[in-house]
Amino acid sequence: MPFQKTLRCALTALAASLLAACSGAPTGFASKDTDTASTTAVRAGVPVNSSTTPDVVTDGIGSSDLPPAPIEHPTKADLALAGPLGDRFLGREDAPLTIIEYASLSCPHTRDFHAAVFDQVKKAYIDTGKVRWVLREFPIGHTSGAAWIVNRCVPEKDHFQLFDTFMRNQKEWVSLEVRRDAIAATAMRGQISQQQFDACWANPQVDAGLRWVKARGRQLGVTGTPTFFIGTTKIRAVPSFEDFSSIVEAELRAPGTGLQVAVAKSLAPPPTVQ
Repeated sequence: MPFQKTLRCALTALAASLLAACSGAPTGFASKDTDTASTTAVRAGVPVNSSTTPDVVTDGIGSSDLPPAPIEHPTKADLALAGPLGDRFLGREDAPLTIIEYASLSCPHTRDFHAAVFDQVKKAYIDTGKVRWVLREFPIGHTSGAAWIVNRCVPEKDHFQLFDTFMRNQKEWVSLEVRRDAIAATAMRGQISQQQFDACWANPQVDAGLRWVKARGRQLGVTGTPTFFIGTTKIRAVPSFEDFSSIVEAELRAPGTGLQVAVAKSLAPPPTVQ
């Protein structure tokens, strides 16, 4: 059996098995982030059965926009396009490997990754100059969209701090309805003033920019959160540090080989962090 066909079968089986194992958001607070923490590993040039990863993003920023033409096999150049707001990132701009994370502020699976895994990734790869970590907005639900607008309005030096504040305190502000006071109270823990918050809340330029980022994410094949592009290998899961590290190390050694590592591993999500 040709390698491409074998690889395609392995990818489809991996994605399908993880979709069966993980479904819905953890209980405890109301959320529209109903996407699973499933895994799909995709690299440019390798097709995947799209029926295994349904697009559940039907609300929030960009919901009324017509979907852009999909890019089946995004290249590094495709992924590098930042959009009108520019990218917010951690690490050296000239780091040998770029990792892009698409995140929804109200997503419990995104919270789990940042609570259990991200600090290890940061210490091992970002702080050592090996990885440039780009954080892009992919809000699921109007509440997440509103919070992302506020997060984008703060000074760049405070962006990741406020992101972390929203992540850690999801139970206090996430709900089916957009609660301005709850979002404001949480944002002010991240050193944003009431004046800054009020200026951000209805900023049409930021709103338009975030719509572009989400539409572009869809175009690149993002259908849920968290989704990572490690080089051009796409991972949609909450992997352990060990699994994440193995793919990163493969990409650092030889770009493009992270895909084979992703296919070989069963990236089951870790227990939910309460």
